[in-house]
Amino acid sequence: MKQREAPSIVVGIHCIYIPVTNIKKSADWYVNNLHLTLIRAVDETSNHAQLKIASEQAIFLIKTKEQMNLNYQEIDGNEQCFLTIEVANIHKLHQQLVNNGVDVSGIQDNGDCGLNLYIKDPDGNLIDIWER
Repeated sequence: MKQREAPSIVVGIHCIYIPVTNIKKSADWYVNNLHLTLIRAVDETSNHAQLKIASEQAIFLIKTKEQMNLNYQEIDGNEQCFLTIEVANIHKLHQQLVNNGVDVSGIQDNGDCGLNLYIKDPDGNLIDIWER
């Protein structure tokens, strides 16, 4: 017998917070490579940056004293990312990332699950880029 699902009280994800050591460098990286919109200007003395993904969605870059990232190891030893970002044209983005010198994996075809690739930001945060 299938259990009835109760309606979720959670309606979405609004913000993601990412640790970075250099706000200006990281904000520029996210703007230049993922084409996110910087909400307010930042400089090397800023403690955080807010980047708009879409309406009501944002990434906050939070300055940390030491370099750290949100990656973790799965039980089988594979490095796992903390975030998947959906894009409209993964082939075009892949070429732009390569041209920008970003450490980027090849595009993987996951059949019905879509296409994906992996990148790391300046602090080593692993991000999954996905297209349906």
